[in-house]
Amino acid sequence: MNKGLLEKYCNNTCTNEELSSVIEWFDVSAITPEGKALLFKILEELPDEESNPEIDFDLILDKIHHRVDLAQSKKLLEEADQNLIKYKRKKRFLNILTRVAATLLLPVFGFGLYMSLKYQAVRHGQINVNQAYNEIYSSADAITKVTLPDGSNVWLNHSSTLKYPAIFRGEFRTVELSGEGYFEVVHNEKIPFIVKAGEVQVVAIGTTFNILAYPEEERVETSLINGCIELQQTEPDGKPLSLLKMKPTELATFQKLNSKISIRTIHDDRYFAWKDGKLVFNNEPMGEVVEKLKRWFNVDMQIADPKLLELTYTATFVNETLPQVLELIAMISPVNYSISHPQMVSPGTYTKRKVILNYRK
Repeated sequence: MNKGLLEKYCNNTCTNEELSSVIEWFDVSAITPEGKALLFKILEELPDEESNPEIDFDLILDKIHHRVDLAQSKKLLEEADQNLIKYKRKKRFLNILTRVAATLLLPVFGFGLYMSLKYQAVRHGQINVNQAYNEIYSSADAITKVTLPDGSNVWLNHSSTLKYPAIFRGEFRTVELSGEGYFEVVHNEKIPFIVKAGEVQVVAIGTTFNILAYPEEERVETSLINGCIELQQTEPDGKPLSLLKMKPTELATFQKLNSKISIRTIHDDRYFAWKDGKLVFNNEPMGEVVEKLKRWFNVDMQIADPKLLELTYTATFVNETLPQVLELIAMISPVNYSISHPQMVSPGTYTKRKVILNYRK
Protein backbone atom coordinates (compact mmCIF):
# COMPACT_ATOMS: atom_id res chain seq x y z
CA MET A 1 0.00 0.00 0.00
CA ASN A 2 1.23 3.46 -0.92
CA LYS A 3 1.73 5.70 2.11
CA GLY A 4 0.54 8.71 0.16
CA LEU A 5 -2.73 6.96 -0.72
CA LEU A 6 -3.43 6.21 2.95
CA GLU A 7 -2.74 9.84 3.78
CA LYS A 8 -5.25 10.90 1.13
CA TYR A 9 -7.75 8.51 2.68
CA CYS A 10 -7.22 9.98 6.15
CA ASN A 11 -7.73 13.45 4.71
CA ASN A 12 -10.88 12.36 2.81
CA THR A 13 -9.47 13.29 -0.59
CA CYS A 14 -9.53 9.87 -2.31
CA THR A 15 -11.24 9.30 -5.64
CA ASN A 16 -13.77 6.47 -5.91
CA GLU A 17 -11.13 4.18 -7.44
CA GLU A 18 -8.60 5.05 -4.76
CA LEU A 19 -11.19 4.48 -2.04
CA SER A 20 -11.94 1.00 -3.41
CA SER A 21 -8.22 0.23 -3.38
CA VAL A 22 -7.87 1.36 0.24
CA ILE A 23 -10.90 -0.67 1.33
CA GLU A 24 -9.46 -3.78 -0.32
CA TRP A 25 -6.17 -3.19 1.48
CA PHE A 26 -7.97 -2.88 4.82
CA ASP A 27 -9.70 -6.18 4.10
CA VAL A 28 -6.51 -8.08 3.25
CA SER A 29 -3.41 -6.42 4.65
CA ALA A 30 -4.28 -3.84 7.33
CA ILE A 31 -4.15 -6.38 10.16
CA THR A 32 -0.70 -7.68 9.22
CA PRO A 33 2.35 -6.40 11.17
CA GLU A 34 3.45 -4.43 8.11
CA GLY A 35 -0.01 -2.90 7.73
CA LYS A 36 -0.20 -1.89 11.36
CA ALA A 37 3.28 -0.37 11.21
CA LEU A 38 2.27 1.74 8.23
CA LEU A 39 -0.92 2.96 9.94
CA PHE A 40 0.91 3.97 13.08
CA LYS A 41 3.63 5.70 11.04
CA ILE A 42 0.94 7.87 9.50
CA LEU A 43 -0.61 8.31 12.93
CA GLU A 44 2.61 9.77 14.34
CA GLU A 45 2.81 12.31 11.52
CA LEU A 46 -0.74 13.62 11.89
CA PRO A 47 -0.95 17.15 13.35
CA ASP A 48 -2.82 17.91 16.57
CA GLU A 49 -6.44 18.86 16.00
CA GLU A 50 -9.24 20.35 18.02
CA SER A 51 -12.17 18.20 19.10
CA ASN A 52 -15.79 18.87 18.29
CA PRO A 53 -18.18 17.90 21.11
CA GLU A 54 -21.25 18.00 18.88
CA ILE A 55 -20.54 14.77 16.98
CA ASP A 56 -22.35 11.68 18.21
CA PHE A 57 -19.89 8.97 17.13
CA ASP A 58 -21.84 6.13 18.74
CA LEU A 59 -25.07 7.16 17.02
CA ILE A 60 -23.46 7.18 13.56
CA LEU A 61 -21.83 3.79 14.08
CA ASP A 62 -25.05 2.31 15.44
CA LYS A 63 -26.87 3.37 12.29
CA ILE A 64 -24.28 1.64 10.14
CA HIS A 65 -24.40 -1.46 12.34
CA HIS A 66 -28.18 -1.86 12.15
CA ARG A 67 -28.45 -1.40 8.39
CA VAL A 68 -26.21 -4.07 6.99
CA ASP A 69 -27.26 -4.42 3.35
CA LEU A 70 -24.78 -3.05 0.85
CA ALA A 71 -26.95 -0.32 -0.65
CA GLN A 72 -27.87 1.22 2.70
CA SER A 73 -24.36 0.79 4.06
CA LYS A 74 -22.94 2.69 1.11
CA LYS A 75 -25.34 5.56 1.72
CA LEU A 76 -24.66 5.56 5.46
CA LEU A 77 -20.94 5.41 4.81
CA GLU A 78 -21.19 8.57 2.75
CA GLU A 79 -23.08 10.24 5.62
CA ALA A 80 -20.53 8.97 8.11
CA ASP A 81 -17.69 10.33 5.99
CA GLN A 82 -19.30 13.73 5.99
CA ASN A 83 -19.70 13.71 9.76
CA LEU A 84 -16.74 11.70 10.98
CA ILE A 85 -13.96 12.79 8.67
CA LYS A 86 -14.86 16.46 8.44
CA TYR A 87 -14.84 16.89 12.20
CA LYS A 88 -11.47 17.44 13.82
CA ARG A 89 -10.29 15.25 16.70
CA LYS A 90 -8.11 16.20 19.58
CA LYS A 91 -6.71 12.73 20.11
CA ARG A 92 -4.49 11.39 17.35
CA PHE A 93 -5.41 7.78 17.89
CA LEU A 94 -9.13 8.57 17.76
CA ASN A 95 -8.53 10.44 14.50
CA ILE A 96 -7.33 7.23 12.88
CA LEU A 97 -9.91 4.96 14.51
CA THR A 98 -12.82 7.21 13.57
CA ARG A 99 -11.99 7.12 9.87
CA VAL A 100 -10.95 3.48 9.78
CA ALA A 101 -13.98 2.23 11.75
CA ALA A 102 -16.48 3.85 9.38
CA THR A 103 -14.99 1.96 6.42
CA LEU A 104 -14.45 -1.33 8.18
CA LEU A 105 -18.13 -1.44 9.12
CA LEU A 106 -19.06 -2.46 5.57
CA PRO A 107 -20.72 -5.88 5.70
CA VAL A 108 -18.00 -7.32 3.47
CA PHE A 109 -15.49 -6.72 6.28
CA GLY A 110 -17.79 -7.66 9.16
CA PHE A 111 -19.06 -6.27 12.41
CA GLY A 112 -16.52 -8.12 14.55
CA LEU A 113 -13.56 -5.88 13.75
CA TYR A 114 -15.65 -2.79 14.51
CA MET A 115 -16.39 -4.11 17.97
CA SER A 116 -12.72 -4.90 18.53
CA LEU A 117 -11.61 -1.43 17.44
CA LYS A 118 -14.24 0.31 19.50
CA TYR A 119 -13.45 -1.79 22.58
CA GLN A 120 -9.76 -0.97 22.36
CA ALA A 121 -10.52 2.71 21.91
CA VAL A 122 -12.79 2.83 24.94
CA ARG A 123 -10.32 0.81 26.98
CA HIS A 124 -7.57 3.32 26.30
CA GLY A 125 -9.79 6.30 26.99
CA GLN A 126 -9.88 7.53 23.41
CA ILE A 127 -13.66 7.71 23.02
CA ASN A 128 -15.34 10.10 25.40
CA VAL A 129 -18.94 9.08 26.04
CA ASN A 130 -20.88 11.86 27.66
CA GLN A 131 -23.07 9.97 30.13
CA ALA A 132 -25.50 11.73 32.43
CA TYR A 133 -25.77 10.47 36.01
CA ASN A 134 -28.35 10.84 38.75
CA GLU A 135 -27.41 10.93 42.43
CA ILE A 136 -30.10 10.34 45.04
CA TYR A 137 -29.54 11.14 48.70
CA SER A 138 -31.77 9.74 51.44
CA SER A 139 -31.72 12.14 54.38
CA ALA A 140 -30.98 11.20 57.97
CA ASP A 141 -34.66 10.87 58.83
CA ALA A 142 -36.05 9.26 55.67
CA ILE A 143 -36.23 6.04 53.65
CA THR A 144 -36.20 6.75 49.92
CA LYS A 145 -37.38 4.56 47.05
CA VAL A 146 -35.77 4.89 43.62
CA THR A 147 -36.82 3.28 40.32
CA LEU A 148 -33.88 2.80 37.96
CA PRO A 149 -33.95 3.11 34.14
CA ASP A 150 -34.30 -0.67 33.72
CA GLY A 151 -37.27 -0.86 36.10
CA SER A 152 -35.29 -2.16 39.09
CA ASN A 153 -36.31 -0.73 42.47
CA VAL A 154 -33.97 0.41 45.23
CA TRP A 155 -34.80 1.50 48.78
CA LEU A 156 -32.20 3.71 50.48
CA ASN A 157 -31.85 3.69 54.24
CA HIS A 158 -31.14 6.80 56.30
CA SER A 159 -28.11 8.88 55.19
CA SER A 160 -27.51 6.79 52.07
CA THR A 161 -26.58 7.79 48.53
CA LEU A 162 -27.11 6.05 45.18
CA LYS A 163 -25.45 7.12 41.94
CA TYR A 164 -26.68 5.65 38.65
CA PRO A 165 -26.69 6.55 34.92
CA ALA A 166 -29.75 8.18 33.36
CA ILE A 167 -29.65 5.37 30.77
CA PHE A 168 -27.94 2.01 31.18
CA ARG A 169 -25.51 1.53 28.30
CA GLY A 170 -22.94 -1.12 27.50
CA GLU A 171 -22.38 -4.57 28.94
CA PHE A 172 -23.37 -3.85 32.55
CA ARG A 173 -25.97 -2.00 34.63
CA THR A 174 -23.67 -0.34 37.14
CA VAL A 175 -24.67 1.75 40.16
CA GLU A 176 -22.71 3.07 43.16
CA LEU A 177 -23.96 2.83 46.75
CA SER A 178 -22.80 4.61 49.87
CA GLY A 179 -24.83 3.60 52.92
CA GLU A 180 -27.49 0.90 52.90
CA GLY A 181 -29.72 -0.20 50.05
CA TYR A 182 -32.36 -2.85 49.38
CA PHE A 183 -32.35 -3.93 45.72
CA GLU A 184 -35.06 -5.59 43.65
CA VAL A 185 -33.27 -6.14 40.34
CA VAL A 186 -35.07 -6.76 37.05
CA HIS A 187 -33.87 -10.00 35.43
CA ASN A 188 -31.56 -9.61 32.42
CA GLU A 189 -29.01 -12.37 31.78
CA LYS A 190 -27.33 -10.45 28.96
CA ILE A 191 -26.67 -7.31 31.03
CA PRO A 192 -25.61 -8.10 34.62
CA PHE A 193 -26.42 -5.64 37.40
CA ILE A 194 -23.46 -4.39 39.45
CA VAL A 195 -23.54 -2.51 42.74
CA LYS A 196 -20.23 -0.88 43.66
CA ALA A 197 -19.99 -0.36 47.41
CA GLY A 198 -16.51 0.77 48.33
CA GLU A 199 -14.09 -2.15 48.45
CA VAL A 200 -16.84 -4.59 47.49
CA GLN A 201 -19.15 -4.98 44.54
CA VAL A 202 -22.15 -7.25 44.03
CA VAL A 203 -22.97 -8.77 40.64
CA ALA A 204 -26.53 -9.93 39.98
CA ILE A 205 -28.69 -10.87 37.02
CA GLY A 206 -32.12 -10.49 38.57
CA THR A 207 -32.63 -10.96 42.28
CA THR A 208 -33.36 -9.32 45.66
CA PHE A 209 -30.64 -8.45 48.16
CA ASN A 210 -29.58 -5.94 50.79
CA ILE A 211 -26.20 -4.20 51.15
CA LEU A 212 -24.97 -2.31 54.20
CA ALA A 213 -21.90 -0.29 53.20
CA TYR A 214 -21.61 2.91 55.21
CA PRO A 215 -18.12 4.43 54.73
CA GLU A 216 -17.60 4.81 58.48
CA GLU A 217 -18.38 1.13 59.16
CA GLU A 218 -15.54 -1.40 59.39
CA ARG A 219 -17.54 -3.97 57.46
CA VAL A 220 -19.75 -4.45 54.42
CA GLU A 221 -22.76 -6.74 54.93
CA THR A 222 -24.67 -8.36 52.10
CA SER A 223 -27.81 -10.42 52.69
CA LEU A 224 -29.49 -12.36 49.88
CA ILE A 225 -33.27 -12.71 49.91
CA ASN A 226 -33.74 -14.67 46.67
CA GLY A 227 -31.86 -15.52 43.49
CA CYS A 228 -28.09 -15.68 43.24
CA ILE A 229 -25.38 -13.03 43.48
CA GLU A 230 -21.60 -12.96 43.27
CA LEU A 231 -19.61 -10.98 45.78
CA GLN A 232 -16.40 -9.44 44.45
CA GLN A 233 -13.56 -7.41 45.88
CA THR A 234 -12.21 -4.48 43.90
CA GLU A 235 -8.43 -4.69 43.74
CA PRO A 236 -6.10 -1.65 43.58
CA ASP A 237 -5.76 -1.96 39.80
CA GLY A 238 -9.55 -1.82 39.45
CA LYS A 239 -9.99 -5.48 38.52
CA PRO A 240 -12.67 -7.50 40.38
CA LEU A 241 -11.65 -10.52 42.42
CA SER A 242 -14.41 -13.09 42.99
CA LEU A 243 -14.96 -13.80 46.69
CA LEU A 244 -17.99 -16.08 46.66
CA LYS A 245 -21.37 -16.83 45.14
CA MET A 246 -24.17 -16.43 47.65
CA LYS A 247 -27.34 -18.45 48.13
CA PRO A 248 -30.70 -17.24 49.50
CA THR A 249 -30.88 -16.68 53.30
CA GLU A 250 -27.11 -16.16 53.48
CA LEU A 251 -25.45 -13.10 54.96
CA ALA A 252 -21.85 -12.30 54.03
CA THR A 253 -19.73 -9.96 56.16
CA PHE A 254 -16.61 -8.47 54.58
CA GLN A 255 -14.08 -6.95 56.99
CA LYS A 256 -12.41 -3.93 55.41
CA LEU A 257 -9.31 -4.08 57.60
CA ASN A 258 -8.11 -7.55 56.60
CA SER A 259 -10.38 -8.41 53.64
CA LYS A 260 -11.70 -11.43 55.54
CA ILE A 261 -15.18 -12.66 54.73
CA SER A 262 -17.58 -14.76 56.77
CA ILE A 263 -20.92 -16.39 55.95
CA ARG A 264 -23.89 -17.24 58.11
CA THR A 265 -27.52 -18.16 57.59
CA ILE A 266 -30.25 -15.69 58.56
CA HIS A 267 -33.70 -16.80 59.73
CA ASP A 268 -35.57 -13.50 59.98
CA ASP A 269 -35.83 -10.10 58.33
CA ARG A 270 -33.91 -8.05 60.89
CA TYR A 271 -31.23 -7.10 58.35
CA PHE A 272 -33.62 -5.57 55.85
CA ALA A 273 -36.87 -4.87 57.75
CA TRP A 274 -35.85 -1.19 57.77
CA LYS A 275 -37.25 -1.02 54.21
CA ASP A 276 -40.74 -1.28 55.71
CA GLY A 277 -40.04 1.20 58.51
CA LYS A 278 -39.21 -1.42 61.13
CA LEU A 279 -36.29 -1.36 63.53
CA VAL A 280 -35.69 -5.01 64.47
CA PHE A 281 -33.31 -6.46 67.07
CA ASN A 282 -32.98 -10.20 67.61
CA ASN A 283 -30.65 -11.07 70.48
CA GLU A 284 -28.26 -8.33 69.38
CA PRO A 285 -25.51 -6.93 71.62
CA MET A 286 -25.82 -3.41 72.97
CA GLY A 287 -22.96 -2.19 70.77
CA GLU A 288 -24.84 -3.05 67.56
CA VAL A 289 -28.12 -1.73 68.98
CA VAL A 290 -26.50 1.64 69.66
CA GLU A 291 -25.02 1.84 66.15
CA LYS A 292 -28.43 1.22 64.56
CA LEU A 293 -30.14 3.73 66.84
CA LYS A 294 -27.53 6.39 66.05
CA ARG A 295 -28.17 6.06 62.33
CA TRP A 296 -31.93 5.59 62.59
CA PHE A 297 -32.52 8.69 64.70
CA ASN A 298 -29.49 10.72 63.58
CA VAL A 299 -28.11 11.19 67.11
CA ASP A 300 -24.82 10.80 68.94
CA MET A 301 -24.90 7.99 71.50
CA GLN A 302 -22.31 7.05 74.07
CA ILE A 303 -22.09 3.98 76.30
CA ALA A 304 -20.73 5.35 79.57
CA ASP A 305 -20.37 1.99 81.34
CA PRO A 306 -18.69 -1.02 79.62
CA LYS A 307 -21.06 -3.34 81.54
CA LEU A 308 -23.77 -2.35 79.07
CA LEU A 309 -21.86 -4.10 76.28
CA GLU A 310 -22.74 -7.42 77.93
CA LEU A 311 -26.47 -6.86 77.36
CA THR A 312 -28.43 -8.17 74.37
CA TYR A 313 -31.83 -7.11 73.05
CA THR A 314 -34.73 -8.60 71.14
CA ALA A 315 -37.38 -6.11 70.07
CA THR A 316 -39.22 -4.64 67.09
CA PHE A 317 -39.95 -0.92 66.86
CA VAL A 318 -42.37 0.64 64.38
CA ASN A 319 -42.86 4.41 64.29
CA GLU A 320 -41.61 4.90 67.87
CA THR A 321 -39.73 8.08 68.71
CA LEU A 322 -36.24 8.05 70.23
CA PRO A 323 -37.52 8.78 73.78
CA GLN A 324 -40.05 5.97 73.44
CA VAL A 325 -37.38 3.49 72.32
CA LEU A 326 -35.03 4.49 75.13
CA GLU A 327 -37.82 4.24 77.69
CA LEU A 328 -38.68 0.72 76.53
CA ILE A 329 -35.01 -0.30 76.73
CA ALA A 330 -34.80 1.12 80.24
CA MET A 331 -37.92 -0.84 81.27
CA ILE A 332 -36.49 -4.23 80.31
CA SER A 333 -32.82 -3.75 81.26
CA PRO A 334 -30.67 -1.93 83.87
CA VAL A 335 -30.15 1.19 81.77
CA ASN A 336 -30.45 4.87 82.55
CA TYR A 337 -30.25 7.45 79.81
CA SER A 338 -30.08 11.19 79.28
CA ILE A 339 -30.88 13.19 76.12
CA SER A 340 -29.42 16.62 75.43
CA HIS A 341 -31.04 19.11 73.07
CA PRO A 342 -29.30 20.25 69.88
CA GLN A 343 -26.96 23.22 70.28
CA MET A 344 -26.70 25.98 67.69
CA VAL A 345 -23.25 26.09 66.09
CA SER A 346 -24.04 28.94 63.70
CA PRO A 347 -27.27 30.44 62.35
CA GLY A 348 -29.21 27.57 60.81
CA THR A 349 -26.71 24.91 61.93
CA TYR A 350 -27.18 22.71 64.98
CA THR A 351 -25.40 19.80 66.61
CA LYS A 352 -27.04 16.40 66.87
CA ARG A 353 -28.91 15.37 69.97
CA LYS A 354 -26.65 13.50 72.36
CA VAL A 355 -27.66 10.40 74.27
CA ILE A 356 -25.61 8.96 77.16
CA LEU A 357 -26.35 5.46 78.44
CA ASN A 358 -25.42 4.44 81.99
CA TYR A 359 -25.64 1.15 83.83
CA ARG A 360 -28.36 1.22 86.48
CA LYS A 361 -27.24 -0.48 89.70
